[in-house]
Amino acid sequence: MMKKLLSYYQKELSTLHQHGKAFAHLFPKVARRLGFSEGRTEDPHIERMIESFALLTAQIHQRLDDDMQQVTSGLMQTLAPQLLRTFPSACIVQLTPQRKASGMTAKKQLAAGLGLTTKPIDGQPCRFETLYPLTLWPASLDNFSLALDADQMYWCLQLHFSVWSGAKVEDQRLRLHLHGSANQVNTLYALIGSQVKQLTLVQDEQAHDLPVKMIGEVGFAAGEELYNRDARVAATHSLMHDYLLFSQKFHFIDLPLPEGFSASGGSQFSYRIVFNRCSLARQLDNLALMLDPGFFRLNCTPAINLYTRRAEPINLNAQIAEYPVVADVRAQQNVEVWSINRVRIQRTRENQTQSLNVYSLLGLDEAGIDEQNGLFWQQLQREEVADNQVRHQSVIAFADRQGESLLPEGDVVQLDVTCHNGSLPTRMLNGDPQGDFEADLPLAGIIINAITRPTEPQSPPGNSPSRWRLISQLTLNHVLLSGPQGCQVLKETLALYNFTNNNAFSRLVAMIQELHVTPVNTRLVSGDPHSLARGVEITLTFSPDAQHESEYFLLCRFLDRFLGLYAPVNSFSRLVTQIDRDAQTRNLWPIRAGRLSWI
Repeated sequence: MMKKLLSYYQKELSTLHQHGKAFAHLFPKVARRLGFSEGRTEDPHIERMIESFALLTAQIHQRLDDDMQQVTSGLMQTLAPQLLRTFPSACIVQLTPQRKASGMTAKKQLAAGLGLTTKPIDGQPCRFETLYPLTLWPASLDNFSLALDADQMYWCLQLHFSVWSGAKVEDQRLRLHLHGSANQVNTLYALIGSQVKQLTLVQDEQAHDLPVKMIGEVGFAAGEELYNRDARVAATHSLMHDYLLFSQKFHFIDLPLPEGFSASGGSQFSYRIVFNRCSLARQLDNLALMLDPGFFRLNCTPAINLYTRRAEPINLNAQIAEYPVVADVRAQQNVEVWSINRVRIQRTRENQTQSLNVYSLLGLDEAGIDEQNGLFWQQLQREEVADNQVRHQSVIAFADRQGESLLPEGDVVQLDVTCHNGSLPTRMLNGDPQGDFEADLPLAGIIINAITRPTEPQSPPGNSPSRWRLISQLTLNHVLLSGPQGCQVLKETLALYNFTNNNAFSRLVAMIQELHVTPVNTRLVSGDPHSLARGVEITLTFSPDAQHESEYFLLCRFLDRFLGLYAPVNSFSRLVTQIDRDAQTRNLWPIRAGRLSWI
């Protein structure tokens, strides 16, 4: 902060000397009385006065620039709050029911948002919440095999399951998590997602052929975003944020089950997945020997280090302009405020206590504006250095619509906030046989472990980069992909959120060679002539090097969903991806209108 002030001071002092020189040329008599010569004076008292004035004007200049940052921050809180907030630690957790201790005889469903608490880390437990709903089965994945069928020359994946004794399983789908190295996961994910020739479920020696198109992707639907807590974050930006900062949330597949499927205790069933002959399948020669027995896992979900709680109350004082928001006074170093959700004031007048809602100055919810006497709150971020680390301290200020401070002394402010534990989760020792987490719900006989290391939290870019990212975002929102610079616009849009400098992502984006947008007319429902609609077809062509990138398919699936959210009003979009000069790689994705799809 002082180094920044020094820079302003030197600029102001240089400006005063330049103006002093011009003043001496215009008014030489006055300049001689002041002792000025070429913008400088030999009188030490006058020189000290000039330096003092330079310091004061430097502070004013700095304050004006800081106010500009506050204006930008206010805009970003409304238009792009994700660029102002830390991306908290996240991991993949597995809930493993114990065959005897759990006593499960049927499936158990758990809603998303299940609270999980770690064992104390340096005396402070961390809290996570699950992202996906879970269906726990009284069944086990016994083993799997990945081998080449010597007769048909097709690669075949077989997954073998068994139902616990005394239990019964009935469901419509089965969800698996792919757990392994990035190359292994991306290769199997691409094969299962795009190169399945035949899908069969075998139960009691009876084979059920299942539609390949019913193999479902996970993580792209509404409500499955890591940022689903804030309605102001556009779906396109939330999806991009998730992909760049925690792509493991997409490493799940949903396998369909036959209609009316039921498996009783002690029985077995298995999936047989046959892959097409393709360049990806040829990589399985080496990959099949490297897969760990725990590569496919049941009962998994992403979990993020975000949770809600009541912050410490604030006593309003007319002498204080802004107040630090403290989530937990006993653990200020390890509990940081991520967002302020609700603000209420407890006001005592004539022995009567009144509770009033206070609305955000930049918010949309003003239904009760009359009840709170024009008082609004605003959340600001301040950077502070502690233990050689930069922390973002949330502060709250109160004002009316004109920006004037309104501080009714004696009132008490109550805040509901969303918090995270900073970098503390990264010091967690995961893999405890007795479990790494305790659930908020009573889950007897279920061990909960983090099967991936919690990620490092990603701090938002600083004030200056944030301003440029905001300008870039607002600019790109008004440029059409169908224009002459559509390919470059798409690349810039994707690079906007890559503030962690993900090299693999940057390399893939750089391989996008061409983008063409073509008007099309097609049937939304095959065979229904009344479903004819007008839309656009977006063709993305990648360089030949893309076929050697294991993440190519996941990026294409992400772009399919991402560009689908930009579908024109009363229209649809359809993505076509292909590698240059390779017709076999051409992939026609489903017709989409926002989050809706027609298959």
